[in-house]
Amino acid sequence: MKFKAVMILLILTSPIIGVFGDDSVIVGHINTEIEGKTHRNALLKELRIYEGKEFDSLAGLEYLVSSRANDLLRRRMFKEFTWYIDAENPKDIEIYIHIVDSFTLVPRPMLKFSTEKGLTLGMKLEYFNAFGTLTDQKFEGYWSPAEILFQVQVQNIILGPLHMDTSFKQFNGKTRYGNTDGTTLIEYRNSSSELFFSLYIPLGPGSPWSYKITPLASWLYQYDSATIFSNEGFTPGLNHGFVTDQVDWVGNFRKGFYFDFMNNNLWYTGSGNSDIFMESDLKGYLPLTSWFELSGRIGGFYAFEGQRKNAGDRLRGVVDYMTWGEWGNFISIQANFKLFHAGKLFSLHLRPFTDIGYVYSKLWGDGPDAWEYCAGATAIFYFDAFPSINLNIDWGWDFKRNMPELIIDTVHFL
Repeated sequence: MKFKAVMILLILTSPIIGVFGDDSVIVGHINTEIEGKTHRNALLKELRIYEGKEFDSLAGLEYLVSSRANDLLRRRMFKEFTWYIDAENPKDIEIYIHIVDSFTLVPRPMLKFSTEKGLTLGMKLEYFNAFGTLTDQKFEGYWSPAEILFQVQVQNIILGPLHMDTSFKQFNGKTRYGNTDGTTLIEYRNSSSELFFSLYIPLGPGSPWSYKITPLASWLYQYDSATIFSNEGFTPGLNHGFVTDQVDWVGNFRKGFYFDFMNNNLWYTGSGNSDIFMESDLKGYLPLTSWFELSGRIGGFYAFEGQRKNAGDRLRGVVDYMTWGEWGNFISIQANFKLFHAGKLFSLHLRPFTDIGYVYSKLWGDGPDAWEYCAGATAIFYFDAFPSINLNIDWGWDFKRNMPELIIDTVHFL
């Protein structure tokens, strides 16, 4: 009898429970005010909202719009991006979006110098938010004494909730392995072609975490040291792992963190060898005042087969190919000072840094030679008219090898 009474009570009160327990909201109308070329449909696809879409709660809708808007703001394609949700009627939500496009077609002559590659001459044509689709198109070609490259990339292709990047690269350049004393042990030149696709799969609606998978295929040929290195031929690969980018811009400073954990695989059919390794990066940014930011980075890798080449790319001050091996760990810390702002022209920042690494290789073992120490500073010019571009002058000193690394380049944060 008690059981029946409880059931009858639940049946009678269920309409009341349904009314007071239903927190869902429905998007009624989306008002967009767009000053520029961005297409409304592309914007709504990127934000993952449409009229009539139902959400479990207002908080869920706000979180989705906020997270997707922040992703767009990180790409720095807009002079203005504001949004507002009117939730007076939960079943007829009003969303207001206002954006002002920035100039995003950037032809960029390349005049770059680095200790590793020497003087690099070339051209980049980068079209962010191409034709208002929020997709990026990039064409790049350059020459240096160390390498020649031609590359075409299409990035941020919207496939429903997914994003896809594609790239084709034709390359001719040097592969080098350095030593602890600054000398070059091995140097050879080869040509290669490479094609890849990267797919970013969000782990949930509005989730800042994505699973990234990159199948790739390359063809390596024309070695100039055939007595040492055989033709590797067709080389399939698969890179995959988890990525989250929760870094937001605060003026020309950054705030938040980035993390990835990746498995990289290459199989060389010509020789039967393979490179299989795991690597991970954690970066954090903390602006403390309007003129000072503190940031740091922790990373590492572990090779199951082969070696991690160019491990010095994690160390500013160490030429990339000077260190390589089976496993390694890295830590860096840097400060970012805003020195001055020249009217509406540019801002100058100075970023001193210290990088420390430990890279084990069968060549030098796990003793003192495995340690890497470097320090230096980067001068950064941020241009007001082109918020996505800056000029970097990066200088560091490798204390172990007693040699400098200098890189002068224009950099995009998109």
